[in-house]
Amino acid sequence: MDIVESVQIIKALADSSRLTLIQALREPQCVEELAQRCNLAASTVCFHLGKLEKAGLVFKRKEQYYVVYALNEALFDKSLRELTSFRNAEHYIQEERLLRYREKVLKAFIRNGRVNRIPAQHKKRLIVMGEILRRFHPESVYKESEVDAIIGEVCNDYCTIRRAFVDEGMMVRDGDKYRVVKSTLITPALRVNGRKEQSRTTKMKTKQDIKREYKERKIPAGIFQVKNSVNGKVLLGSSLNLEGPLNSHKFMLKIGLHRNETLQKEWNEYGPEKFVFEILEIVKVKDDPNFNLSDELTLLEQIWLEKLQPFGERGYNIDTHIRQA
Repeated sequence: MDIVESVQIIKALADSSRLTLIQALREPQCVEELAQRCNLAASTVCFHLGKLEKAGLVFKRKEQYYVVYALNEALFDKSLRELTSFRNAEHYIQEERLLRYREKVLKAFIRNGRVNRIPAQHKKRLIVMGEILRRFHPESVYKESEVDAIIGEVCNDYCTIRRAFVDEGMMVRDGDKYRVVKSTLITPALRVNGRKEQSRTTKMKTKQDIKREYKERKIPAGIFQVKNSVNGKVLLGSSLNLEGPLNSHKFMLKIGLHRNETLQKEWNEYGPEKFVFEILEIVKVKDDPNFNLSDELTLLEQIWLEKLQPFGERGYNIDTHIRQA
């Protein structure tokens, strides 16, 4: 059995009024008879019968002037084991996860019907663009000014979105004319990790793909230190890109031009082998549209400042604001 069918059946049964109706339907009956027997209003009986019929638990047939409802005996003969044995459980769970993720992204980036900002992450940007694309009719051809006007109803930066539609293959352009590529009108959440992404891996990467991947690559952000192993003093630093500052500090100390005079002096006195360059902690990136890497780094920075107190005799830091480029 398909998991969607099973869910629909179980949901339909999870109501006391519907269970009462099923009990009464051991023999076919019309709405008026069911209402009287179950002490329910006719409109209530019709509503619940509609739910049961949609789940395939009951069916109706015409008998003279009446519509009679009866149980789908074949379905009631199924065991609980059969109802909970699924053909496509993994696909269903994946689809549900993607749909929840899509809703989360749209809630974060679209407020009061307008895009508050265009996501920097490619996957999230595709979802927002897919939502905007729904405003275009797949059979219509639009002038550039018309495209801008429609996008402008929900997003101020209509030029960026219009160009991105073409770059991502969501629209094709012929001079001043634009039209939607029909295959892009599938659920945006499924496009993110579905056909669109698969098609990207089967073709050679363009310069634009490489540039985008470079911008979105996972560069660790976190806290680092330069430690003097002789006296235990440290220079504490934080950066959104840990690849750069440690090398920069090491290079400037080697050529004798480090801006921290005390650190440079002791480097010259004790020698390079007495100094350790190390990463203390990396910020854990959360898969949350509201996650702010800079804010998380600032919080982590304050924790390490409190812990190490790298000032005066204990360190080389002068200012409590230690963020490095």
